[in-house]
Amino acid sequence: MTKTTDTAGIFKSLADETRLSIVRKLARDNCEVTSQDIVSDCAFTLKLSQPTMSHHFQRLVASGVIDERKEGVEKYYQLNRPLLISAGIDADKL
Repeated sequence: MTKTTDTAGIFKSLADETRLSIVRKLARDNCEVTSQDIVSDCAFTLKLSQPTMSHHFQRLVASGVIDERKEGVEKYYQLNRPLLISAGIDADKL
């Protein structure tokens, strides 16, 4: 999948309740967050393992729904609002 508007890919990545919960959390936070903070917070809240959460984050990154930035060994995630808007999705209403 590309990060351009692949609407079907975007909706497929949001069709999973876990990934949808991640997107909702990122929409509420409305800022860039460290992978350590968001993955552990979501894993605790959703009662899932860290490897499972990492898998879901990678699916969201691959579809372009969230942006990933690396700085040294740390990763940062942020919701890709322009991409969602281009697909007709208002993240604040999910």
